[in-house]
Amino acid sequence: MWFKIQNQQVKINIFAKPNAKKTAFLGVSERGLLISLHAKPHQGDANRELVVYLAKLFHLPKTQVILLKGEGSRYKQVMVPLTITVQKLINTALVLTCSA
Repeated sequence: MWFKIQNQQVKINIFAKPNAKKTAFLGVSERGLLISLHAKPHQGDANRELVVYLAKLFHLPKTQVILLKGEGSRYKQVMVPLTITVQKLINTALVLTCSA
């Protein structure tokens, strides 16, 4: 599973594709959310862009998107609070995953 809910927090696995033409949500796989990032993986630029993008996607302050694992990897894990918006996006992604 690409996410885990625990103590009103959600850990989400992400497969990031840095140095893309634009930052965008590409879909969901067994690895996690697929996200392309315009920033290059240089001195944390792509990680910062990922946090900003997820904050906008989940309607959260940037300070509530915490990068837990994968600072130097394409495979990352973030933690966000379990809000109604986050729950809706997870449910939508699950429906898309099951119908694919």
